[in-house]
Amino acid sequence: MVALWLVSLAAAGAADTDVGALARLWSGVRDSSEQVVMTLDRGTRRWPQTTEQRVRTIVAPVDAAWLGTHVLYLEEFLEDEPQEPRRQLLLQLEAAGAAHTVRARLYGFVDPARWTHLNNRPQLAATLGPQHVVAAAGCELTLTRAGDQFHGGTVGHRCLDDRSGVERYLDYQLVIGAELYWYRWRTLRQSDGELQQEVIGFNRFEPNEARLYACRVSWSASGQARELRPLLTLDLYEQGGRGQFVTPDGRALTVTLHGRDWPFAADRDALLLSLQEQDAGRPLATAWAQLDAQQIGLEIGWLAVRCGSIAPDSDELAQ
Repeated sequence: MVALWLVSLAAAGAADTDVGALARLWSGVRDSSEQVVMTLDRGTRRWPQTTEQRVRTIVAPVDAAWLGTHVLYLEEFLEDEPQEPRRQLLLQLEAAGAAHTVRARLYGFVDPARWTHLNNRPQLAATLGPQHVVAAAGCELTLTRAGDQFHGGTVGHRCLDDRSGVERYLDYQLVIGAELYWYRWRTLRQSDGELQQEVIGFNRFEPNEARLYACRVSWSASGQARELRPLLTLDLYEQGGRGQFVTPDGRALTVTLHGRDWPFAADRDALLLSLQEQDAGRPLATAWAQLDAQQIGLEIGWLAVRCGSIAPDSDELAQ
């Protein structure tokens, strides 16, 4: 019984660590370039397809004990319209049950205008109560920790959108990292799953100037390449994007992907994938590929990294 209690306590501690890590990582101000990939909607205020707008997302912790220990306020607006938020949410973070997985329950405001810029109004935040919010049923986000990033989004078809008069559901996917903030939301018709609208947003770089790569990391406990097993997946953009992780045997590593960001040779037409120990001066391994390559990878026996380009209008990884 004591052993079982200790195991349960250790698992609870790990979950709390993941929840706290996400709360800290998500908090801050993100400036994104947002682009409409496709839309069948007409007569909306959205910008034309294939053009971009700057979007600012502010996330900050708030004291709402009735929702738990880790509660965040999210406010999103077009860069030149800070007084007209297009989205205001409370995010209730909690352990989701699976290893290194966090659930974010979403709550909208009954009177959104009253709570604008809540992150900078502590006296107003102190008056916030359960009667002021409404749960966004079915729109919970499930986010899984991978190294120094969290990946995930909505699950299933339960996040409904009836603004157009047609039954539709929202598929929202998100990557949160110290350097990368990427999101994609798609609206699909409930009856047959036909895509109605797709929008992507990136921070730090323009979607049409740098590509996002999903990098699958495999590790071998024995050091034998034939025994490599999947460890985690990191999303990196090819303008100096980097991800950090720790192997099961305790090695702290960094993966970096360079492309159009060459600081010393602007005309270099190549991708460079680099693996090194954190805070080390020299890489453990590097790999090169053509700048427009869909795939790049490296292997050093006990560890392999294989990256594939993710098209902005698809969630498919190049094989």
